[in-house]
Amino acid sequence: MKRRIPLIFALCLLLLLSGCTNPAAQPAPAPPGAYTLTDTLGNTASLPENPRVVSLYGSFSQCWLLSGGTLCGVTADAVEEHGIETGGDIALVGSVKEPSLEQIAALSPDYVLLSADLTQHLALDAALSDMQIPHGYFRMDTFEDYSRIMAEFCTANGDDGTRYAQYVTEVENRIDTIKTKTAATFAENPPRVLLLRAYSTGVKAKTDDNLAGVILDELGAYNIAYDAPGMLEELSVEAIITADPDFIFVTTMGSAEAAEAYMLEAVESNPAWAGMSAVQNGRYIFLPKDLFHYKPLNRWDESYAYLAEILLEKTE
Repeated sequence: MKRRIPLIFALCLLLLLSGCTNPAAQPAPAPPGAYTLTDTLGNTASLPENPRVVSLYGSFSQCWLLSGGTLCGVTADAVEEHGIETGGDIALVGSVKEPSLEQIAALSPDYVLLSADLTQHLALDAALSDMQIPHGYFRMDTFEDYSRIMAEFCTANGDDGTRYAQYVTEVENRIDTIKTKTAATFAENPPRVLLLRAYSTGVKAKTDDNLAGVILDELGAYNIAYDAPGMLEELSVEAIITADPDFIFVTTMGSAEAAEAYMLEAVESNPAWAGMSAVQNGRYIFLPKDLFHYKPLNRWDESYAYLAEILLEKTE
Protein backbone atom coordinates (compact mmCIF):
# COMPACT_ATOMS: atom_id res chain seq x y z
CA MET A 1 0.00 0.00 0.00
CA LYS A 2 1.33 3.45 -0.95
CA ARG A 3 1.97 5.94 1.81
CA ARG A 4 0.40 9.37 1.45
CA ILE A 5 2.75 12.31 1.84
CA PRO A 6 1.46 14.45 4.68
CA LEU A 7 -0.14 17.62 3.38
CA ILE A 8 2.13 19.98 5.32
CA PHE A 9 5.25 18.28 3.96
CA ALA A 10 3.92 18.55 0.41
CA LEU A 11 3.26 22.28 0.81
CA CYS A 12 6.74 22.90 2.19
CA LEU A 13 8.29 21.00 -0.69
CA LEU A 14 6.26 23.04 -3.20
CA LEU A 15 7.39 26.33 -1.66
CA LEU A 16 11.01 25.25 -1.63
CA LEU A 17 10.97 24.21 -5.28
CA SER A 18 9.19 27.37 -6.41
CA GLY A 19 11.75 29.52 -4.55
CA CYS A 20 14.64 27.81 -6.31
CA THR A 21 13.29 28.62 -9.76
CA ASN A 22 13.68 32.42 -9.21
CA PRO A 23 16.05 33.22 -6.34
CA ALA A 24 16.12 36.95 -7.14
CA ALA A 25 12.35 37.34 -6.89
CA GLN A 26 12.33 37.64 -3.10
CA PRO A 27 15.46 39.47 -1.82
CA ALA A 28 16.38 38.83 1.78
CA PRO A 29 15.14 41.63 4.03
CA ALA A 30 17.78 43.82 5.69
CA PRO A 31 18.48 42.86 9.29
CA PRO A 32 17.05 45.08 12.04
CA GLY A 33 19.05 48.29 12.43
CA ALA A 34 20.62 48.07 8.97
CA TYR A 35 21.21 51.18 6.86
CA THR A 36 21.86 51.44 3.13
CA LEU A 37 24.90 53.67 2.68
CA THR A 38 25.38 55.42 -0.68
CA ASP A 39 28.87 56.51 -1.74
CA THR A 40 29.88 59.42 -3.98
CA LEU A 41 29.80 57.20 -7.07
CA GLY A 42 26.24 56.05 -6.36
CA ASN A 43 27.17 52.57 -5.09
CA THR A 44 25.11 51.24 -2.20
CA ALA A 45 25.77 48.76 0.58
CA SER A 46 23.71 47.59 3.55
CA LEU A 47 25.41 48.17 6.89
CA PRO A 48 24.38 46.41 10.10
CA GLU A 49 23.87 48.26 13.33
CA ASN A 50 27.24 49.26 14.85
CA PRO A 51 29.23 48.14 11.78
CA ARG A 52 32.92 47.26 11.80
CA VAL A 53 34.45 49.90 9.53
CA VAL A 54 37.94 50.24 8.08
CA SER A 55 38.86 53.63 6.61
CA LEU A 56 41.69 53.99 4.11
CA TYR A 57 41.61 57.81 4.04
CA GLY A 58 42.27 60.04 7.03
CA SER A 59 39.55 62.63 6.37
CA PHE A 60 36.89 59.94 6.02
CA SER A 61 38.17 58.32 9.21
CA GLN A 62 37.59 61.57 11.11
CA CYS A 63 34.18 62.10 9.50
CA TRP A 64 33.07 58.63 10.56
CA LEU A 65 34.14 59.30 14.15
CA LEU A 66 32.46 62.73 14.17
CA SER A 67 29.24 61.07 13.04
CA GLY A 68 29.28 58.79 16.08
CA GLY A 69 30.75 55.67 14.51
CA THR A 70 33.69 53.55 15.55
CA LEU A 71 36.61 52.25 13.48
CA CYS A 72 38.48 48.97 13.56
CA GLY A 73 41.22 49.99 11.10
CA VAL A 74 42.81 53.14 9.65
CA THR A 75 45.77 54.17 7.50
CA ALA A 76 48.78 56.17 8.67
CA ASP A 77 47.44 59.52 7.40
CA ALA A 78 44.60 59.30 9.93
CA VAL A 79 47.23 59.21 12.66
CA GLU A 80 49.55 61.84 11.17
CA GLU A 81 46.95 64.36 9.97
CA HIS A 82 44.02 63.87 12.33
CA GLY A 83 45.58 62.52 15.52
CA ILE A 84 43.58 59.30 15.57
CA GLU A 85 45.26 56.85 17.91
CA THR A 86 45.81 53.24 16.88
CA GLY A 87 46.19 50.27 19.15
CA GLY A 88 43.48 48.67 21.21
CA ASP A 89 40.35 48.57 19.05
CA ILE A 90 41.86 50.41 16.06
CA ALA A 91 44.49 48.68 13.90
CA LEU A 92 46.91 50.30 11.47
CA VAL A 93 46.42 48.81 7.99
CA GLY A 94 49.24 50.48 6.06
CA SER A 95 49.48 53.87 4.37
CA VAL A 96 46.88 55.73 2.36
CA LYS A 97 48.55 54.79 -0.93
CA GLU A 98 49.70 51.34 0.16
CA PRO A 99 46.99 49.79 2.35
CA SER A 100 47.34 46.12 3.22
CA LEU A 101 44.54 43.92 1.88
CA GLU A 102 45.67 41.12 4.16
CA GLN A 103 45.38 43.30 7.26
CA ILE A 104 42.02 44.67 6.11
CA ALA A 105 40.59 41.20 5.57
CA ALA A 106 41.88 40.03 8.95
CA LEU A 107 39.65 42.63 10.63
CA SER A 108 36.48 41.17 9.03
CA PRO A 109 35.03 44.61 8.27
CA ASP A 110 31.40 45.25 7.41
CA TYR A 111 32.48 48.20 5.26
CA VAL A 112 35.62 49.88 3.90
CA LEU A 113 35.85 53.62 3.16
CA LEU A 114 38.01 54.55 0.15
CA SER A 115 38.89 57.66 -1.85
CA ALA A 116 37.42 58.07 -5.33
CA ASP A 117 40.41 60.24 -6.26
CA LEU A 118 43.20 57.73 -5.60
CA THR A 119 44.07 55.22 -8.31
CA GLN A 120 45.50 52.94 -5.63
CA HIS A 121 42.06 52.79 -4.01
CA LEU A 122 40.17 52.30 -7.26
CA ALA A 123 42.45 49.37 -7.98
CA LEU A 124 41.23 47.63 -4.80
CA ASP A 125 37.65 47.34 -6.03
CA ALA A 126 37.97 43.91 -7.66
CA ALA A 127 39.92 42.37 -4.78
CA LEU A 128 37.51 43.64 -2.13
CA SER A 129 34.56 42.45 -4.21
CA ASP A 130 36.14 39.00 -4.61
CA MET A 131 36.53 38.83 -0.83
CA GLN A 132 32.88 39.94 -0.48
CA ILE A 133 33.88 42.94 1.62
CA PRO A 134 31.37 45.81 1.15
CA HIS A 135 33.09 49.09 0.33
CA GLY A 136 32.43 52.55 -1.02
CA TYR A 137 34.26 55.42 -2.70
CA PHE A 138 33.96 59.01 -1.51
CA ARG A 139 35.20 62.40 -2.71
CA MET A 140 35.53 65.57 -0.66
CA ASP A 141 36.77 68.74 -2.34
CA THR A 142 34.32 71.30 -0.97
CA PHE A 143 32.25 71.97 2.13
CA GLU A 144 29.20 70.76 0.21
CA ASP A 145 30.94 67.41 -0.31
CA TYR A 146 31.71 67.27 3.40
CA SER A 147 28.09 68.01 4.33
CA ARG A 148 26.78 65.25 2.03
CA ILE A 149 29.22 62.70 3.44
CA MET A 150 28.36 63.67 7.00
CA ALA A 151 24.64 63.33 6.24
CA GLU A 152 25.24 59.73 5.08
CA PHE A 153 27.55 58.85 7.95
CA CYS A 154 25.39 60.44 10.66
CA THR A 155 22.31 58.59 9.43
CA ALA A 156 24.24 55.32 9.23
CA ASN A 157 25.31 55.76 12.85
CA GLY A 158 21.87 56.61 14.19
CA ASP A 159 22.47 60.30 14.83
CA ASP A 160 19.33 62.07 16.03
CA GLY A 161 20.45 65.27 14.33
CA THR A 162 22.62 66.54 17.15
CA ARG A 163 25.97 65.64 15.62
CA TYR A 164 25.01 66.86 12.16
CA ALA A 165 23.84 70.17 13.60
CA GLN A 166 27.06 70.63 15.57
CA TYR A 167 29.54 69.55 12.93
CA VAL A 168 27.79 70.70 9.76
CA THR A 169 24.85 73.09 10.19
CA GLU A 170 26.49 75.37 12.75
CA VAL A 171 29.72 75.40 10.73
CA GLU A 172 27.78 76.30 7.58
CA ASN A 173 25.99 79.14 9.36
CA ARG A 174 29.32 80.63 10.42
CA ILE A 175 30.64 80.31 6.87
CA ASP A 176 27.58 82.10 5.48
CA THR A 177 28.08 84.97 7.93
CA ILE A 178 31.72 85.36 6.85
CA LYS A 179 30.83 85.23 3.15
CA THR A 180 28.09 87.84 3.57
CA LYS A 181 30.53 90.28 5.15
CA THR A 182 33.25 89.89 2.53
CA ALA A 183 30.75 90.01 -0.34
CA ALA A 184 29.51 93.39 0.87
CA THR A 185 33.05 94.70 1.35
CA PHE A 186 34.45 93.51 -1.98
CA ALA A 187 31.41 94.11 -4.18
CA GLU A 188 32.92 97.11 -5.95
CA ASN A 189 36.63 96.38 -5.66
CA PRO A 190 37.56 92.70 -5.21
CA PRO A 191 41.15 92.07 -4.08
CA ARG A 192 43.34 90.54 -6.77
CA VAL A 193 45.04 87.39 -5.51
CA LEU A 194 47.41 84.71 -6.70
CA LEU A 195 47.31 81.25 -5.15
CA LEU A 196 50.40 79.05 -5.41
CA ARG A 197 50.98 75.44 -4.40
CA ALA A 198 54.63 74.80 -3.62
CA TYR A 199 56.55 71.62 -2.94
CA SER A 200 60.21 70.69 -2.68
CA THR A 201 60.88 70.69 -6.42
CA GLY A 202 58.36 73.05 -7.94
CA VAL A 203 55.48 75.50 -7.71
CA LYS A 204 52.22 75.94 -9.64
CA ALA A 205 49.43 78.46 -9.72
CA LYS A 206 46.04 77.12 -8.58
CA THR A 207 42.42 78.20 -8.98
CA ASP A 208 39.19 76.48 -7.96
CA ASP A 209 40.72 73.01 -8.16
CA ASN A 210 42.22 73.74 -4.75
CA LEU A 211 40.58 74.09 -1.33
CA ALA A 212 42.00 77.57 -0.75
CA GLY A 213 41.11 78.56 -4.31
CA VAL A 214 37.45 77.69 -3.79
CA ILE A 215 37.33 79.66 -0.55
CA LEU A 216 39.00 82.72 -2.09
CA ASP A 217 36.43 82.67 -4.91
CA GLU A 218 33.53 82.42 -2.47
CA LEU A 219 34.90 85.26 -0.35
CA GLY A 220 34.79 87.54 -3.38
CA ALA A 221 38.50 87.74 -4.24
CA TYR A 222 39.64 87.54 -7.87
CA ASN A 223 42.36 85.05 -8.79
CA ILE A 224 44.63 86.54 -11.49
CA ALA A 225 45.38 83.03 -12.81
CA TYR A 226 41.94 83.13 -14.47
CA ASP A 227 43.38 85.81 -16.76
CA ALA A 228 46.55 83.86 -17.47
CA PRO A 229 45.79 80.12 -17.81
CA GLY A 230 49.40 79.52 -18.81
CA MET A 231 50.32 80.00 -15.14
CA LEU A 232 48.54 76.75 -14.34
CA GLU A 233 50.89 74.80 -16.58
CA GLU A 234 54.18 76.62 -16.15
CA LEU A 235 54.57 79.36 -13.59
CA SER A 236 56.40 82.46 -14.78
CA VAL A 237 57.87 84.72 -12.12
CA GLU A 238 57.95 87.51 -14.67
CA ALA A 239 54.22 87.11 -15.30
CA ILE A 240 53.53 87.36 -11.56
CA ILE A 241 55.65 90.50 -11.28
CA THR A 242 53.86 92.06 -14.24
CA ALA A 243 50.41 91.23 -12.84
CA ASP A 244 51.46 92.50 -9.38
CA PRO A 245 48.55 90.94 -7.38
CA ASP A 246 47.38 92.46 -4.10
CA PHE A 247 47.89 89.14 -2.28
CA ILE A 248 50.00 86.04 -2.86
CA PHE A 249 48.95 82.95 -0.90
CA VAL A 250 50.98 79.76 -0.84
CA THR A 251 49.90 76.27 0.20
CA THR A 252 52.53 73.56 0.60
CA MET A 253 52.67 69.86 -0.18
CA GLY A 254 54.98 67.47 1.62
CA SER A 255 57.54 69.18 3.83
CA ALA A 256 56.59 72.82 4.42
CA GLU A 257 60.23 73.64 5.12
CA ALA A 258 61.36 72.12 1.81
CA ALA A 259 58.62 73.97 -0.08
CA GLU A 260 59.59 77.29 1.50
CA ALA A 261 63.25 76.62 0.65
CA TYR A 262 62.30 76.06 -2.98
CA MET A 263 60.31 79.30 -3.08
CA LEU A 264 63.25 81.19 -1.62
CA GLU A 265 65.70 79.82 -4.17
CA ALA A 266 63.57 79.66 -7.32
CA VAL A 267 61.12 82.53 -6.89
CA GLU A 268 62.07 85.01 -4.20
CA SER A 269 65.65 85.23 -5.51
CA ASN A 270 64.39 87.27 -8.47
CA PRO A 271 65.51 90.87 -7.75
CA ALA A 272 62.13 92.26 -8.79
CA TRP A 273 60.22 90.04 -6.33
CA ALA A 274 60.88 92.29 -3.33
CA GLY A 275 59.39 95.24 -5.19
CA MET A 276 55.96 93.67 -5.64
CA SER A 277 53.01 95.21 -3.80
CA ALA A 278 52.09 91.97 -2.03
CA VAL A 279 55.63 91.48 -0.73
CA GLN A 280 56.13 95.08 0.37
CA ASN A 281 52.78 95.21 2.16
CA GLY A 282 53.11 91.89 4.02
CA ARG A 283 50.59 90.14 1.79
CA TYR A 284 52.84 87.27 0.69
CA ILE A 285 51.56 84.56 3.02
CA PHE A 286 52.14 80.83 3.52
CA LEU A 287 48.90 79.16 4.63
CA PRO A 288 48.75 76.56 7.43
CA LYS A 289 48.45 72.96 6.23
CA ASP A 290 45.83 71.94 8.79
CA LEU A 291 43.35 74.41 7.29
CA PHE A 292 44.33 74.48 3.62
CA HIS A 293 46.07 71.24 2.66
CA TYR A 294 44.29 68.67 4.80
CA LYS A 295 40.50 68.78 4.69
CA PRO A 296 39.38 70.99 7.62
CA LEU A 297 36.08 69.07 8.18
CA ASN A 298 34.28 70.52 11.22
CA ARG A 299 36.82 73.37 11.17
CA TRP A 300 35.90 74.45 7.63
CA ASP A 301 34.61 77.76 8.95
CA GLU A 302 38.06 78.43 10.43
CA SER A 303 39.56 78.19 6.94
CA TYR A 304 37.10 80.80 5.67
CA ALA A 305 37.69 83.00 8.70
CA TYR A 306 41.48 82.79 8.34
CA LEU A 307 41.47 84.09 4.76
CA ALA A 308 38.65 86.55 5.32
CA GLU A 309 40.49 88.19 8.22
CA ILE A 310 43.61 88.66 6.11
CA LEU A 311 41.71 90.04 3.12
CA LEU A 312 39.59 92.41 5.22
CA GLU A 313 42.44 93.64 7.40
CA LYS A 314 44.82 94.27 4.54
CA THR A 315 42.28 96.05 2.36
CA GLU A 316 40.85 98.42 4.98
